[in-house]
Amino acid sequence: MVARRILGAFLLLLSPKTHNHSQQTTAQPFAYLHDPSHIISFPNDRPLDQLTDPELVELCKRQLPDDIEAYRELVKRYEGLVYNFCLKTVGSPQDAEEVAQDALIQVFHKIHQFEGRAAFKTWLYKIVHNYCRNRISKIMRKRQVHEAYENHVKDDVPSTSHGSPKNADNKARIQEAMSHLKPTDKEIITYKFMLGMTLQEISDTLDLGASAAKMRYYRAMEAFKAAFERVGNDAPQPISQTP
Repeated sequence: MVARRILGAFLLLLSPKTHNHSQQTTAQPFAYLHDPSHIISFPNDRPLDQLTDPELVELCKRQLPDDIEAYRELVKRYEGLVYNFCLKTVGSPQDAEEVAQDALIQVFHKIHQFEGRAAFKTWLYKIVHNYCRNRISKIMRKRQVHEAYENHVKDDVPSTSHGSPKNADNKARIQEAMSHLKPTDKEIITYKFMLGMTLQEISDTLDLGASAAKMRYYRAMEAFKAAFERVGNDAPQPISQTP
């Protein structure tokens, strides 16, 4: 798995044990990440993989940066989600790997600031979302909008009527319509229909109130419908965007 390879390598760099055994690390670059002999436990002797997220976060706050075991378990628990989030948002596997690693480094440095007001997953989403948004901005400065998104616009984007997946015959039309949306509208549609996030999760991730999230979602859907219809009519003029 690409995510495990990239994030496992990142954890190897953090481990003081691997710093002292560089030759062994070269021979078995991921052995430390999955070696059960390093698992530590809470006082009740529960292994790390049986702890809840809040318990792991609390251990991270106590132990980092000297001991990375609890943090490593958090990464193993969420690495697939993080990589998938990044891949579906930025499109390129290479960009997704880099963004995922950067976001998890940020978690490593900022986990002491996590106050538990929301779920750890929500807090993680926010960090990853911000890094994805920054990467998308860089991509869009280098090439046209439709090229930045053509790799991650799949068959499961919403239809113009009920928000259900459109059949494959309309894929090119959907891609073209998506390329004309504002980044904020494209973001909402990607999160809702490609990542399967609920409106509440979108609200939490974007730091929006529930009403604001719904309004932005409906506005994005209206923009998509308009763009989809305009593309279908092969209008030569550019698609206008609502400010």
